[in-house]
Amino acid sequence: MITKLAVCWICKHKGEFFQVKGPLNVPRAPQGRPVLVQAGSSERGRDFAARWAEVIFTAQPALEGAREFYKDINGRLAKFNREPGSVKIMPGVMPIIGETEAEAKRKEELLRELVHPLAGLSLLSDSMNQDLSQFDLDKPLPELDTMRGNQSRQKIVAQLAKEEGLTLAQLGKRFGASRSHRVLVGTPAQIADNFEEWLEKEACDGFNIMCPYLPGGLNEFVELVVPELQRRGIFRKEYTGVTLRDHFGLERPDPVV
Repeated sequence: MITKLAVCWICKHKGEFFQVKGPLNVPRAPQGRPVLVQAGSSERGRDFAARWAEVIFTAQPALEGAREFYKDINGRLAKFNREPGSVKIMPGVMPIIGETEAEAKRKEELLRELVHPLAGLSLLSDSMNQDLSQFDLDKPLPELDTMRGNQSRQKIVAQLAKEEGLTLAQLGKRFGASRSHRVLVGTPAQIADNFEEWLEKEACDGFNIMCPYLPGGLNEFVELVVPELQRRGIFRKEYTGVTLRDHFGLERPDPVV
């Protein structure tokens, strides 16, 4: 739809819903077009991302799974005449930060206690397009015959529940606290160590920071973790561009013709 609409801007068009007489009389945006961000890690989603996306937001709770995803996406780009690295892969991560590791763990425990299992199951039911309220909360997640919602998320949740032997209530609390994204608990240095490892092992190009609470979680990340990342040369100390596309290091796309 974006391509069709862009074509309509530069030519005469008369259709069922709108009509234009000629070119749009405004200049092109500085970044060419908005950055195209995709989320979804199923086979179909991966192919779609490799063809169209410029940034991918993905749930990757483990390093090896993230490395496989990173390699797979970059391997798919060639069939769409795109260069490796032209899509920025950014898994979600929730940093829970403390001046000491013990303090960070106490924060994590408190935050988990505040999550009601039914609230988490409601979110999970919506993500999976499955009514989980019909099942016993004190029993494990049952085997589901069909996948009707977010396929990659359902696989992650089912694997987690099986590996850790979680009841449905426990799973609801876990999902409500993290949405199946990686929860990283520790000091600023420990969090920076982890980020550095993921980048060096080609598991991602960056991270989508999901603050566990606002505004405190964001303030702690900016004031404590960002300086540590800057000291290591992982994060910029100043902006070198003026658009989101510049900040991601993405090329300005050619105009639609």
